[in-house]
Amino acid sequence: VYFHPNMEIETRNRVRLLQDLRVAVGRDRLFLCYQPQVNLATRKIVGVEALIRWRTADGRFVSPAEFIPLAENSGLIISMGEWVMRTACLELQRFNHMEHKIGDNLRMAVNVSVVQFRHPEFLKILDSVLSESRIDPALLELEITESVAMLDAGFIGNMLNQVKARGVKVAIDDFGTGFSSLSYLERLRVDRLKIDRSFVSQMSQGKGAMRIVETIVQLGRSLDLDIIAEGVEHESEAEVLARLGCHEAQGFLYSKALASEALLQFLRTFA
Repeated sequence: VYFHPNMEIETRNRVRLLQDLRVAVGRDRLFLCYQPQVNLATRKIVGVEALIRWRTADGRFVSPAEFIPLAENSGLIISMGEWVMRTACLELQRFNHMEHKIGDNLRMAVNVSVVQFRHPEFLKILDSVLSESRIDPALLELEITESVAMLDAGFIGNMLNQVKARGVKVAIDDFGTGFSSLSYLERLRVDRLKIDRSFVSQMSQGKGAMRIVETIVQLGRSLDLDIIAEGVEHESEAEVLARLGCHEAQGFLYSKALASEALLQFLRTFA
C-alpha cells in the first residue's frame, strides 16, 4: 500500500466534516425537503419522498452523497434516521389533516439505510413514530436499496414481515443497479419498485436502457408490484413510461424537492 499526501488531506477533511455533522444534528441545521410523486394515468400527486438536506452555518449546502456515508460509518445515521422518519410522518399528518383539504391522502416515502434497518431498536423506533404521528401506517413507505434487500435474505425477510405486519409499505429503491434477482423479489414482501434515474435519462439514447426499463416494469407488474420511475425531466419520458405500463413518476418535470410550506403551495397550485 502506497501513501500519498492527498490521503492524509482526505482523511482530515472527512474527520472535520463528521465533526461539523455532529454539530449540525445538535443544532437543527438539517432539514427535510419533499419531492412530489405523480400518478402517470391521472397526473395527480399521490405521494412525496422525504429528502434530507444540510445547510452549514456559513450557508453552504453539503450533498447527501457526501454526508450520508459518513453518518452510516459513524453510527450517527441512527439518530439522524429516526429524526427524518419522525419529522416526515409528523409533516404528513399535518399535510393530510389541514382545514382546507388539498386532495386525497398523500403517501410519504422515507429512505432507510442498512445500518438503520439492522439496528436492534429499529422496530421500536418505527412503532414510536407511528404512535406519535397517528398517521395511517399504509401511508408510510420505507425505501430500502436493492443491495440492502440482498444482504441477508433470512434477516431482511423477517424484518420486512414485521414492518408489513404494522401496515407500512416497502419499496426497493434504485432497482436495476444491483444484482437483480427474481427469486429474492418473490421471497421479500415489498410493494413497489423504483426505477433508477440513470435508466430513465438514457431511454432516448438507445434501445438498451429502454429495454431495461421495459423489463423492470414487466417484472414488477408480473409480481403485482407498483412501479415508480425517478429522475423524470421531460414530458417525452413520462409518455414512454406511461406507455410501458409504469404507474408513477417523480422528477424535475413535475417539481424539485420542496420545503414543507413551498410544497403545500405547490400542491394547491398543482391541484
